[in-house]
Amino acid sequence: MAALEHCNIRTVDLVETVRFYSEVVGLEAGPFPGKDGQGAWLYDEAGVAVIHVTALDLTDADGAMERLRDRLGELAAHVDFETRGTGVIDHIAFRCEDFPSMVKRLQAAGLYHRVRHLPQLGLVQILVNDPNGITLELNFRGEA
Repeated sequence: MAALEHCNIRTVDLVETVRFYSEVVGLEAGPFPGKDGQGAWLYDEAGVAVIHVTALDLTDADGAMERLRDRLGELAAHVDFETRGTGVIDHIAFRCEDFPSMVKRLQAAGLYHRVRHLPQLGLVQILVNDPNGITLELNFRGEA
């Protein structure tokens, strides 16, 4: 394996999820190779789409499951159709810069977050949940 390409988040609130990753985390919403309103891609500073977001319409849960089966085939039988939280994924980590600016954005958004200082690793972390309940680990290396 050379590198992590992206993670995909299923959400019942596409607009709020895109807003969070854009305004709070600092990713940029950009081109999405699908139908409008069905998803979004969020890009890092290098132009890599690191977060893919798929809109989940609970008013059509059968259709959503059918689309999942179309994409995954028999693997879909082993997927729990969760709509909140991290499921079996504990967290998603991002390498970040400018710790003070991130703290200000989180405070301005009124988001509960936890700061962890790990001097043995030369690292400061911020833990925060996205609108879907997914825990993010925002890592700041070499910052106080």
